[in-house]
Amino acid sequence: MKKFITKLRLSFLQKSIKKSIDILKSSARCPKMPIRTIGCIVDSNMDLDYSDLLELALEMGLKEKDLKIISFSNTYYNDPFCKLRISEKSVNFYGKMISADADEFTSKKYDLLINYFGENKILTLLSSQTKAKFRIGFDISNHNINDIIFTDIFDNFKKFKRELIKYLKFIK
Repeated sequence: MKKFITKLRLSFLQKSIKKSIDILKSSARCPKMPIRTIGCIVDSNMDLDYSDLLELALEMGLKEKDLKIISFSNTYYNDPFCKLRISEKSVNFYGKMISADADEFTSKKYDLLINYFGENKILTLLSSQTKAKFRIGFDISNHNINDIIFTDIFDNFKKFKRELIKYLKFIK
């Protein structure tokens, strides 16, 4: 019975993701320079902390106030971000976000959204519901949520940062 309930819950979540991605696909997205706001969706299990993202924002000519980060963690203990946080409990049985932190994050519009996570259905749902003009992520996550997809640098922030800066200079 428990497996059935889990499968049913996952099916509702998948349906919510598909619906959200369909809406996202119909919206116009393109890079807008200069970038004034950055949103970051981060899996806290990855090798990254707040100072890495702040350093990236500063290097892009932004201030700390221009950077908004939300992280995914099922425990407070391994979460280096802590301000805005979601977990598996942030999505109800029917695949709907029920988190004040998620609501706060998705209520803002971003010039650039960095999806710093892999295969995570809850973060995919959150990303697909976030308003952003341009999205960057990895090849192991859902390709429909990213405009630029980096390959072979998953969970290597130094390389990711270098490639991102190089790309953003190219589109100026």
